[in-house]
Amino acid sequence: MFEYRIAYGCWLNDSRKKPITEEDWPSIRIDEDTLDSLEETMAFLETAGYNCFDVFGLITNHSWEDDIPSTVSPERVALVRRVIDIVHRHGLKLIYGLGVYSWGFDGIIARNPAVRGTNPQAMCASAPESEAIMRRVVDYVSQTFDVDGFHLEAADQGRCECEKCRRFNSDIDYYNDINTRTARYIRQKWPGKLLLVNTSGYLRWGDTFDAAQLEQVRQLSREIDVFIDVGSHGVFVRPEDRPGLLRDFGAAFGTSNGFWIYPPQRWERDRWLIPHVYQNHETLTRLWKDGGTACELFLSPLNNPGAEITCLCNGLLLKDPTSDADDNLRAAVEKLYAPVDEAQRDRIAGIFRKAERLFFECWHPERDRTLPETLSDGVEHAFAWSEAHPELARPGEFFLERLFGLGPGFPCYLTLHFDADGRARYRTGMQALLGQAKEALALQSCDRLERLAACIENVLRDIDTAAAAKG
Repeated sequence: MFEYRIAYGCWLNDSRKKPITEEDWPSIRIDEDTLDSLEETMAFLETAGYNCFDVFGLITNHSWEDDIPSTVSPERVALVRRVIDIVHRHGLKLIYGLGVYSWGFDGIIARNPAVRGTNPQAMCASAPESEAIMRRVVDYVSQTFDVDGFHLEAADQGRCECEKCRRFNSDIDYYNDINTRTARYIRQKWPGKLLLVNTSGYLRWGDTFDAAQLEQVRQLSREIDVFIDVGSHGVFVRPEDRPGLLRDFGAAFGTSNGFWIYPPQRWERDRWLIPHVYQNHETLTRLWKDGGTACELFLSPLNNPGAEITCLCNGLLLKDPTSDADDNLRAAVEKLYAPVDEAQRDRIAGIFRKAERLFFECWHPERDRTLPETLSDGVEHAFAWSEAHPELARPGEFFLERLFGLGPGFPCYLTLHFDADGRARYRTGMQALLGQAKEALALQSCDRLERLAACIENVLRDIDTAAAAKG
């Protein structure tokens, strides 16, 4: 089985069962709804076979104060400890999402010229004070909270380009240096903490590591436990290079799902239905055959039927990487829906199988760059790297609505990744699946089947909304 079976939050409320409509993403709220949702989610992950929960936003977001402990109120400390206790009671390790020189230092950079370089979101890697502050954050988190490890995120917000930082031969040298320094400090001061590095931001999306860069990654692997080639828009280690790299690699190597839904913070949880069991099975079995033994699988609210069935099927695969996707889907339906007989089991499994196939037959992976802002996801600027080769901007990470904003947003995935013909075919197929879901409900009263039917009905409404808006 996979050694590191990590469910990735990724932010604290991304997997929350009740939406947060009145806050911009990412919300780091911890209230009773957050805690209740985490209780149910961790219980599910435990039975599904995951062994780690990795999350950002547990303590703070962008706002470490100069006096690090003063950032977090006593009330917040108590709530964070309740979160960690929930994770531990269900037998999972808590991996704390730690910004390395970025993600959390905006205020310190603005106030402290000793760490300020050319990037307002990243401390200068050549400034001794930056390393001192980084160590104080590690010490505070480790002294105050019973975290089991750290997810080191160094590259997602870019780097300092000052004259001193130009001594680094490349961006990868830069990010490896600050990750290595931070990892060595944690190893020396806090031995036993699990250390994970995620590649987000290491290269431009669409690029891949060359031979020299792979050697640099190999060197970093000797400092950490887990290396995740996240793959939001394609992996950085080419599939043909992976087996050779992993023959002499110091850490467990893994990826994310290959395709995943980035959960909309502001939507009701029965508004979409995009299971991706078979997509993930293909990605993870290929990873296993190449020698990968870790994964960091994005987690969605598990009261969405497509997210729930995908999460469980992925868990079954991670425990047995030789298992068959159809067998896992049938087993998941048996566990979740308690079908009245085999015919009902196969009927429900068929709905999920057809829903997944239908989606991927009807969408177009390339973004429609001609859309007005109101019909798009609001992050087109983040895809400037793919202007010359738009075919490379393939999710990966799939957004259903605009990431930022207030209130439930327009279903932009149905305009950004569907043309009129695709929407029409998707509608016809979903209408047929609704009939099948109602047939299943007629045979068996089941809350999960009612949610499944509601998801299909809401998708049909969103298809009509998107079609009317697109014209």
